[in-house]
Amino acid sequence: MSDRLEFRGKLQRILELAESQEKKITLEEVETYFEDEQLSREQIDLVCDYLLSQKVAVSGYEKMGGILSGPKQVEAQEEPCPILTEEEQRYVESYLEELGEMKAGSEEEARLLYYFPKVVELAVKINRSQVFIGDVIQEGNVSLMLALKESDSRNDRELEEQEIMDQVRAGMLALVEEQTEVKRQDKKMVEQVSELDETIQSMSEEMGRKVAVDEVAEKLGISEAQIADILKLAGEEIDSAEDE
Repeated sequence: MSDRLEFRGKLQRILELAESQEKKITLEEVETYFEDEQLSREQIDLVCDYLLSQKVAVSGYEKMGGILSGPKQVEAQEEPCPILTEEEQRYVESYLEELGEMKAGSEEEARLLYYFPKVVELAVKINRSQVFIGDVIQEGNVSLMLALKESDSRNDRELEEQEIMDQVRAGMLALVEEQTEVKRQDKKMVEQVSELDETIQSMSEEMGRKVAVDEVAEKLGISEAQIADILKLAGEEIDSAEDE
């Protein structure tokens, strides 16, 4: 237990360190910070994924899949990029055509036009079926503009581009993981509502009356409070034990 709390504390502190560095950190810094823990390659990857989910750019790291939510580790799984839907394919083609027709009127616009296609390419690589590709691209563009605003043009061109794209990747991955979790929770709620609805109907038919909350709770093995949370969505009315 103490080891877990200590690791959780270090995870929070490295996040604070990255935030103090304008939400930037290098893979080498992460490895050095957790050197005493002798983490495996997979565990270091999970730490980096966690930082990415907090919109921290981890320079030198390529996401391999899986996330670390606080101190809790989730098994890493390399997730293949899904094929774009026809709608998404049309969106990407149309968007790239529009970019090709745009003309830069200033140095700032020229930099944006240089990076916009790279944002699209990266969005396609990390695309997940749970999120529309256009939303990923737009999130990438927002992260791009913030990164360009913070970038130091005096830096080496190649290094600067890597740092900028790291921030773009971090923004995109944070959106993908957030939307994926939202849809997962939505699906879970639908399943709970369906199960509750079916249980209420089945018990009501068997008993020939409305069933009480405590009866349904006992049947499903959950608390009355949990049932109350989803009753409205289920569209059913059941009586409390006191009403009988």
